[in-house]
Amino acid sequence: YQALRQSQLLRHNQELLEQDLARQNIIRQELLDKLSVQVAALDDANVALQIAQRRLLTQREEERKHLARELHDQVIQDLLTWNYQLESLAESFPDLQPNMDTMRASIRDMVADLRRICSRLRPPTIDSFGLGAALQSYTSSWSERTGIAVDLMIDSRIGRLTEEIELSLFRIVQESLSNVTKHANASSVTVRLNQLNPRLLQLLIADDGTGLDESFDLGQLANEGHFGILGITERVALLGGRFTCRNQPEGGLQIRVEVPHRTA
Repeated sequence: YQALRQSQLLRHNQELLEQDLARQNIIRQELLDKLSVQVAALDDANVALQIAQRRLLTQREEERKHLARELHDQVIQDLLTWNYQLESLAESFPDLQPNMDTMRASIRDMVADLRRICSRLRPPTIDSFGLGAALQSYTSSWSERTGIAVDLMIDSRIGRLTEEIELSLFRIVQESLSNVTKHANASSVTVRLNQLNPRLLQLLIADDGTGLDESFDLGQLANEGHFGILGITERVALLGGRFTCRNQPEGGLQIRVEVPHRTA
């Protein structure tokens, strides 16, 4: 009789346990379903955000291109015209020559500054001659302006790329060199653009400066208003590439970017 009661009690407990497990399975499945829905929603939001970022960058590049063209075709040409007119006036009125020379020198300085601004807004050589020529022109002028030596090497196998990749890589180099000027206290910079394989490009930018603090954090930089490296990571992400940033053992910072590519 006691064995029978024990058996019935065990069977009852087993039934309760099975019911409890069934309820847990139902709850677990409901949680998994909710989590799946949330993950799908996050994926959709991430795709929408990438599309919006790509559209924003494209529109920004178009605005820069338009502004650079307006400055070059209108403002710079007007200044050059005034410069020629001042030269004619100086020839007609020799007494005004010293003042005219001063004014013409100021106009030439303004034209040089505007051309430099146009180059930063939209590299003039990239549309006609490609990324390599644009990088050579920009790094040469940047080195002359800052006094920091630049060693640029571009893989000869790299031809014309799509406009998105060429502009993105140029902006990454531009932003990296701007960070070197502001923060690195460096004397030299190395820029390497290599083709690792027919479908993958690698961009290396290294300086001999102070490097980053050991407590470096992208989120902290954003909170402090430093968006240079953060902007680089966003560009690389939109290209479907990989970004790494580390201090070198011999000193200085190295930025490594790898992006898939196809020819233009």
